[in-house]
Amino acid sequence: MLLLPAQAGEAAAVQNQKSILEAAESFMKAYSANLHETPTEITMGRLDPRLKLAACEGPLETFLPTGGRTLGNTSIGVRCTHPKPWTLYVPVTVNVYKQVVVATDALPRGTILGKEQIKVAKRNLAKLPQGYYVNPEKLIGMKLKRNISGGLPLTPVMVEAPRIIKRGQRVTLIAKISGITVRMPGKALAHASAGDHLQVKNLSSKRIVEGVVTSSGEVKVGT
Repeated sequence: MLLLPAQAGEAAAVQNQKSILEAAESFMKAYSANLHETPTEITMGRLDPRLKLAACEGPLETFLPTGGRTLGNTSIGVRCTHPKPWTLYVPVTVNVYKQVVVATDALPRGTILGKEQIKVAKRNLAKLPQGYYVNPEKLIGMKLKRNISGGLPLTPVMVEAPRIIKRGQRVTLIAKISGITVRMPGKALAHASAGDHLQVKNLSSKRIVEGVVTSSGEVKVGT
């Protein structure tokens, strides 16, 4: 909570609206500076000029309402506790611009992303409620779940790891026993992507084991 001196004169009966806006803006600037690593663009809303609030004899208290947003259109609470308590919610718009990963061109569903299909560009994080990526390398090899247009920021809900193992497929189980790598034939019991945990039937022992799928389509067990 940020406390700022009230700017109404001792004899004033009404709180100066400018002091309310300045208190809210100072709070949002300090809050955003701690929350975001890039500069924020803060635009204060307007208060109803007919609003008449009792002059505060103590510091104005400012706070982020419970469940309040920290990006986009939001509000900052400003209150006075003495002599006549009041609370006001000041509208404010907060924009943060950052380099994020976007598609270079329009791409169809099912596309496996490569370096030539993605780039970084500055975008407003307030318009990316579903998340974003800053490192293009994390998207290389990912599969698009839907059609996207060129320049569109890529979000986690748009991509998935491509399926490299199908249920019923023959796979190779890899295990280390006493420092020795052992390879055994197995049968996948579900579809899987690289990095997934997968149950496999060991065709030699007939036992069901679980392992982690590698990028080459093998399944490591016992690690």
